[in-house]
Amino acid sequence: MPKPMWEWTHDEIREYYDSNPNLTILTYAGMLGLTGGELKEILNTDGEWKLEFGSAVDKEEEAMAEEMGMYCTPYNPQEDC
Repeated sequence: MPKPMWEWTHDEIREYYDSNPNLTILTYAGMLGLTGGELKEILNTDGEWKLEFGSAVDKEEEAMAEEMGMYCTPYNPQEDC
């Protein structure tokens, strides 16, 4: 039985992303249980962004999610005080 996606190593995450060029950052991040920013950090190799500017679909999907209030940001406990 294959290992669940949330147990994948960073190399496995990058390999799957490379093998699925039509997959958007936010869709893939959701599949992994990550935010778009967290996934982008994983895809960032050797200090260079794997996707320098992101695809038009990624940008459109991100803008729509932000507009709808669905954009995930990392938790900051200081903001909860």
